[in-house]
Amino acid sequence: MFALGENLTPRCNFISLFLPGTFGQVLECWDRETREMVAVKVVRSIKKYREAAMSEIDALQLLGKYDRNGSRCVQIRNWFDYRNHICIVFEMLGPSIYDFLRKNSYRPFPVDLVRELGRQLLECVAFMHDLRLVHTDLKPENILFVSPDYVKIPDYKVPVHSFSEAACYKRLPKSSAIKVIDFGSTADGHKHHNYIVSTRHYRAPEVILGLGWSYSCDIWSVGCILVELCTVSSRLPRMITF
Repeated sequence: MFALGENLTPRCNFISLFLPGTFGQVLECWDRETREMVAVKVVRSIKKYREAAMSEIDALQLLGKYDRNGSRCVQIRNWFDYRNHICIVFEMLGPSIYDFLRKNSYRPFPVDLVRELGRQLLECVAFMHDLRLVHTDLKPENILFVSPDYVKIPDYKVPVHSFSEAACYKRLPKSSAIKVIDFGSTADGHKHHNYIVSTRHYRAPEVILGLGWSYSCDIWSVGCILVELCTVSSRLPRMITF
């Protein structure tokens, strides 16, 4: 879609592809004005994706207005239209909780860390709900650590027959600070909704049963996430046949 070194704007230079996705791509770019790396979400030039991107921008600007210190949700820096692609400029963050688990061989987090992540996540959800926003797609992929830094510590629970260095050590983030991303599916919590939302493993019962949903679907997703971080071996909604 874009060439390395290409200038998306006079101040935004494309450095590398950060993450491909169904919505488009996330690029790692250099902001010449602020002299910092930024993440640029480039949305596919299809009507439904462009509309979702504009809804996300509205939600991000509302969240940014009331979250002045940017401690809960990813911060939008700017946005622009380039070759019919909506491009949203974000602060650069660390890996998602999902990516961290994957690189950690899907080993559960310590309970103390899960407790702290849960506190931050619930505070973020409460903040969104106070603004009448329902995220609708909370999952480990949409929760990012602020910092990419981590430490390796011995994992004494590894079976004695395993000699892999990766298996003998596990990663822990140096900082537990997290932020929620991906607000393209946010909905007004004061309105009645009955369409399907949320990734299947984190989908609330009322959504599955078609009973209509509101703020509570986010709370269910948070519960599923916390169970997964403690156990990793299974995700609660998989117990439900639908």
